Amino acid sequence: MISPPAELGAARPPAPRPSLRSSKASPQDEATDTGTVKWSQERRLQFIDFRLQWGGRINRRDVTDFFKISVPQASADIARYAEVAPGNLEYDTSSRTYVATPAYAPHYESSGARQYLSQLLALERQILTSDQAFLAFRPPMASVPLPSRTIEPKTLALLLQSIAERAKLRIRYQSIARDEPQERYISPHAFGYDGVRWHVRAYCHLREGFRDFVLGRILSPGAPVASDVDSSQDREWHTNVDLVLKPDDSLTLKQREGVEIDYGMKNGKVTVPCRQAMLFYTLRTLNFEPNGTPRKGEKQVVIANLADIKSLLPKPGQA
Repeated sequence: MISPPAELGAARPPAPRPSLRSSKASPQDEATDTGTVKWSQERRLQFIDFRLQWGGRINRRDVTDFFKISVPQASADIARYAEVAPGNLEYDTSSRTYVATPAYAPHYESSGARQYLSQLLALERQILTSDQAFLAFRPPMASVPLPSRTIEPKTLALLLQSIAERAKLRIRYQSIARDEPQERYISPHAFGYDGVRWHVRAYCHLREGFRDFVLGRILSPGAPVASDVDSSQDREWHTNVDLVLKPDDSLTLKQREGVEIDYGMKNGKVTVPCRQAMLFYTLRTLNFEPNGTPRKGEKQVVIANLADIKSLLPKPGQA
């Protein structure tokens, strides 16, 4: 057990760690009971793990400043982390802070590379603010600029209500297929995102089938009314498709090795699972034509099981 020594900036010596035999947490330290870790402390333990992974160090002030908690509580959190992730940190007397040991291994999935980059991107796109992300250091970055797609809060609220209540909405929808918006009822049951725009997956009572409706093109939605549509009948939404990717045979050995590393392939292949209803968007994102062949000029990867999934390939149409 690591007993937190005094650190620079600490206002007073840390309080003794309460006994782990206690069946109730004190008001000042909510996380010293035996057994399960409370959610609030679990979040702070994830923070400690994240900072050790990506900054190599953590001190009580990091925890108190971020979570606005007391010094004794931060001391208890670091002590608790040392219990749940033994061998991951040690106290460095020269810098008077806790540092990751050479044997450090992330204890939480939230400390992964994908999670780090997701937070970095969310900060750059102003989805998160600096007091919501765990990053201590924010390196310069840029992302592909995208236009802001229109999403009316009222429309989104009515769609959410309709999904929750299994209801239908009367809408006017501006399809690309015609100049004038068309009235129809839709029974929504799910949302989809293709990396650029959001759409709602819904049964179209006009076309008598499940389709995708871009949120920004839904006009004048009315109040939800009862619907008898069973969303389990949306076969494409409930059908999963595995895209098995492999390097293009035209690549050299070294090029294939680079592609395999980049895509995280095992034995020269990687499987990308997706819903059939999202297959069109997935193929487009991966630089494939709707028929599954690589777009012109693209030759990094091909779909190894293309013949097996041919019957599931998308047939794009307008709503």
